[in-house]
Amino acid sequence: MEINSLAFQTDLYFHRFTGIVLEYDNFLVVKNPRNPTFFWGNLLYFKDPPDQLALNNWTDLFKKEFQDMDVQHMTFAWDALDGEEGSAIHFVENGFNLEKSLVMMADDIYRPAKINEKFNIRVIESEQDWNQVIDNHVACRAPHFNKYSYRKFSSKRIADYRSMVNSTCGVWMGAFLDDKLVGDLGLFYENGVGRFQVVGTHPDFRRMGVCSTLLYKSCLYGQKYFNISKFIIVADPDYHAANIYQSIGFSTREIQIGLCKFNKEVWVT
Repeated sequence: MEINSLAFQTDLYFHRFTGIVLEYDNFLVVKNPRNPTFFWGNLLYFKDPPDQLALNNWTDLFKKEFQDMDVQHMTFAWDALDGEEGSAIHFVENGFNLEKSLVMMADDIYRPAKINEKFNIRVIESEQDWNQVIDNHVACRAPHFNKYSYRKFSSKRIADYRSMVNSTCGVWMGAFLDDKLVGDLGLFYENGVGRFQVVGTHPDFRRMGVCSTLLYKSCLYGQKYFNISKFIIVADPDYHAANIYQSIGFSTREIQIGLCKFNKEVWVT
């Protein structure tokens, strides 16, 4: 199946490395057997938006394709570039969350006005560094997520990213104040195209220039060491981070869209 979305083209960097991608004429099956709790790493990806019959057809197909895994969610996405919803309302009426994201790209990188040189930006390397990354992701989680369940999920996800770093597919970068990690992100690449992952600033250090400083210097690192000429990042349209990304040279190119339903008894505090 031909993929038009820049977001999903670069998502496949991770899906193919850490999991299984099965391709059919009109949809893909993406599985991550090592982390069945990863909502957006175990999903069905369709060529077209949902139609009037999709609620039953897609949920039945998901159950069939994931019957060999202990997943407690359903996730669907489709290859729309402009946020076309189709008949997604039927899913929302049955307990699914409709999620939209801005897919942003930068060809040229600009120094943002808000740079804070007191933060040391460097590569994550030691076991202590990686443990701090997990701690930071737990601290940055949406407040309704259970801390225990989220740490379990995040630990497995970071293990996958570490495998990619160890295979020279990318790098994980951190912003440090003395020895404390206050922000981190991943940058991975193929054929000169870089994709950022999980940009997070510790809640106690927000609005201090951590994100803009970390992202800008990580872009420079990617240009220098990986010869990246195009950067992709995905942002929540309702979160201020999109404005930070714009200050560095990113602009919105697509609207990514998907549906997810999960077991709230497991995940919600």
